Amino acid sequence: FIKGFPLRYLRAHPSAEIAEHLQLFELSRPTGVAVRLDQMEAAYRLTVVARDKPSLFASFAGAISSFGMDILKAEAFSNAAGVILDTFLFGDPRRMLQQNPGEADRLIDLIQRIALGKTDAQRLLRGRGLPDAGKRAAAPSQVQFDSEACPAATLVEIETEDRPGLLYNLATVFSSNSCNIDVVLVDTKGHRAIDVFYVAHGGQKLSPDMQARLKVKLLAAC
Repeated sequence: FIKGFPLRYLRAHPSAEIAEHLQLFELSRPTGVAVRLDQMEAAYRLTVVARDKPSLFASFAGAISSFGMDILKAEAFSNAAGVILDTFLFGDPRRMLQQNPGEADRLIDLIQRIALGKTDAQRLLRGRGLPDAGKRAAAPSQVQFDSEACPAATLVEIETEDRPGLLYNLATVFSSNSCNIDVVLVDTKGHRAIDVFYVAHGGQKLSPDMQARLKVKLLAAC
């Protein structure tokens, strides 16, 4: 299951958590997807194991945002067999899941349908979570590339103002340009989002030309 995951996965997750991920992988075998939703102290953690397909991570992020959730952290890994492990830690500012227990089941069902290609996540966020061109950010957005940080992909770090649908918009930029997201690490500090993607194009690191094109589109999506 973990063959192909970066070493960071083993360093960042205790053995008990890895065992839970392996259990999800086994549960995913019959249908191709398994989803687990856990309530944490002040947030929820959604863990998904599924067969990889284009735009899948972006679609999961869009689905969570469409429920009005605030994504605080996220991780995405894929193994050598084309199986993904995506984890989202999100807040529920309106306490919707707590006050309406049935909504948790609806969210899980939506994630499962997206993983199986039965629902288009773009439809869920249509007209929502788009950048407001008339609103001045407290600090300008920044996009940086590092092709030396990883032997098989380019590190792309984006720092910008956090907003609903941001992760979906950023991930969509990569998928719409035929880029593969190998790993993504998302964090928020106050109103600032720091998103780090390890991205490849055609199995190679991003060329200078591709970096330049992506930078323009990522800044527009911030």
